[in-house]
Parts: sequence; C-alpha cells; structure tokens
Amino acid sequence: MNTELDVIVIGAGFCGITVAASLKKFGIDNFIVIEKGETVATIWKNAYERLISQNPYFTLPFFEGKKKYSTFKTKDEIVEYLTEYARHFQVDSHIRFGEEVQNIIKIKSSNQIDYRWQIETNKDVLKCKILVICTGLTNEPVIPHFFGQEYFSGEIIHSSTYKNGIPYQNKKVLVIGSGNSAAEIALDLYEHGAASIHMLIRGKRWIFPLYPRLRSLQYWLWRWRTKFKRLFDKDKTDKRMEMMEKAIDLSTEELQAEISETDKFIQRFALDLSAYSIYPEDKGPMDVEVNQGRVAWVDRGTVKQIKQGNIQVISSRIQQLTKTDVIFANGESQNYDAIILGTGFRPGINKILKQPELYLNINDRYLPKTDGKCQSIVDPTLYFVGFEKIVARSATYGYYGWYTGKKIALQLMKSQFYCLNTLTVPPN
Repeated sequence: MNTELDVIVIGAGFCGITVAASLKKFGIDNFIVIEKGETVATIWKNAYERLISQNPYFTLPFFEGKKKYSTFKTKDEIVEYLTEYARHFQVDSHIRFGEEVQNIIKIKSSNQIDYRWQIETNKDVLKCKILVICTGLTNEPVIPHFFGQEYFSGEIIHSSTYKNGIPYQNKKVLVIGSGNSAAEIALDLYEHGAASIHMLIRGKRWIFPLYPRLRSLQYWLWRWRTKFKRLFDKDKTDKRMEMMEKAIDLSTEELQAEISETDKFIQRFALDLSAYSIYPEDKGPMDVEVNQGRVAWVDRGTVKQIKQGNIQVISSRIQQLTKTDVIFANGESQNYDAIILGTGFRPGINKILKQPELYLNINDRYLPKTDGKCQSIVDPTLYFVGFEKIVARSATYGYYGWYTGKKIALQLMKSQFYCLNTLTVPPN
C-alpha cells in the first residue's frame, strides 16, 4: 500500500477497536487497524480456556451487543462481543489481520518539510500522519531463565500458551507466580486430575474473594443511577462523551486521592493467607495495580484447594533445574513433569519503536510518556491508548478509545486535512 493514511491504529483489542469506532463516527475513514492475530481480542482468543471477565456485564461505550451474553463473559464471548462491536461501527473492513508491526520510525514526507510515521510490518511498509499504539500492557510474555534449564526433561511453558489441564493429568506440576493466571491454572490442573500441584509464590500479593453477586449488584446500582440522571436531565443532548471525558480527566493529585479512597474501602475484604506464607503487599491493592501493574488475585476457588492441601505453596526461590528435579534455595528438591510460568507480561513497545528512550519511560516499565490522556508529550501525532494509570482500568478502556478518536478527528480538521462542519455525538 503506497497511499498515505491519515491514521494507523496498531492493535485490535478493546482500545484499538474503540479508537477505530470513534474515528469512523467522527468522520475519519482513511485509516487502518493492524492486528497481528487472526481475530479481534487476540490475547483473549489465545488465552487458557477457563478465562472469564472479572467484571459483570462488561461492555464498551455506545453498544452493548445484540446477542445474549453471560453475566461474566467467557473468553469466547469477549471475542464475539468485540467482533460484533467492530461490525456495528463498520470498522471491521478497516482491520488487517495477520500483520505484525516490526519497526516504527519518523521520516520526512515527500515535500521534505513535514514528517510522517513509517510502519514496517511483515507484509508492507505504511505511512501515516497520526499513529495510535494500542498493543496493551500484556503484549509480551515475561519468560525467566533458570540455571540448568537446558537439562530439564520436562515441559516448560508460559501461561500464554497454556490451554487446559487435560495434558497434565497424573503429572506433577510446578506453577510459578501469584497472579490470576497462575492461580486459575493451578485450580484447572487440580480439577483435571494432576498428580500434584505446587505454586511457587515468592513476592507479596493481595488476594480477594470474587463475590459475584456483590459485583453484579454494584454494576446495576451504577447503571440505574446513570439512567435516572438522564431521565431528569433538562438538556436532552446525549452527554455520554462529555461524561467519559470527565471521568478520565484526573490530575495526579486527584488520581492519588481516588486510589487512597478505593484502597481504604476494598482492603477490608482481603483474604488472609499468611499461614501459607502469602502476605499482602506493603502498599494498597489499587496503588500497586495502578503504579506497579500488579493486579490483585481475585480468587475463584484456588484458595479453598490451598487450604485443603490439594495445592501446596512453596515460598523459596529456584536455585537450579536438573533433568527431573527443581532444586530450591532452601536446599529442598522436588520432582516435576512440567513447569508453567505465570510470570506475567510487559508492554514490549520498546521492541518496535525506534528511539524508545525518547518516547517511553525506561524507569517505569517502558510505559509511554503521555499527557495522562493518551497523547505523547514528545510528539503530538503519536498516541498510546490503554497504558494510562487509572483506577478501574477495564471500565475505562472504551472511554480513552472514544476520547482519542474524537481528539484525532479534531486534530486532523485543525490541520486542514479535513473540512468538517461539526462533530456530533454518535446516536444510541
């Protein structure tokens, strides 16, 4: 493709699709979405089979879907819903599946005055005026290496490639990590008849019960309060865009205050597993999630199996691997058939963006340098959606996407790329 595009969006997850939907609604049509997978929400598509949303009735702005979904959407339902969402806003034809970005650089345009973004993929070289990166916080698996690993005869996989516990029936498995993936995989292994399951948990972690009914009630109270306010609003103009923009317009001080208030409330529900050498973080659960990217473990049954002795916790570190054993720093050794790494993910933007130190915070997980609302503070034609530090991140994915799409449309108009008379809020 030699034609210069107005906008290129990288990633067809929640953020990428909502940016695309917003661009479309606000009159921008000369854009594409590049997705390395074969479907939207690739991370959900490829995840382990039992994965479900932790948020009841999860939806994105302006379209809740026509199909009937579970209260807590399964991973397949998440993919179905996002596919339906893309089709509803007519952005599905803009998505280029099976195309992976390999390099991003800023170059001079043909007039030798203006600069453009050049995106090199495994299939093409593309140019655009505005670039939006929506690859997410979990784009690249973190895979540690252990001394003697090359001699281990068993299987070592990352949680990103785990599907279900069927292949591990009657096998001895070590699960490394204390996040939600590690906890659910350990439970899945137990339910599929693994001979033994050990969880290696070294760091601290907040653990909370799921409380599905409480979460559902909280959702419906919020929803009816919103409908009630609209019913008695004298101004009949749809204010949802304005409400979304207000929700993400937080100063550093306001964000910290919201974190503190949230932590003060939710810490009372935390589970105590100190008897199993699992201790809470030094800082509050929301503080840790927002500022360190460590999401609390929301229990779906693993804790019960730990207490009953069906899943055992090991708190020592790994010293080395042998052909059949794992030797721990406390001198103990255990025989395992498989090791599953629930060791998390990282954004990985630095792998594709030239001069990453210019655009990313190298001392803060290589997160982008933005104005707090997705626009780069280094280059106004560069956006990063889905990386902002915010309370209730999953509830605001769509907010940032729609806000960014509208902002880009205005930016193009002001730059005389487009002549738009008005920008209207999309209908119900």
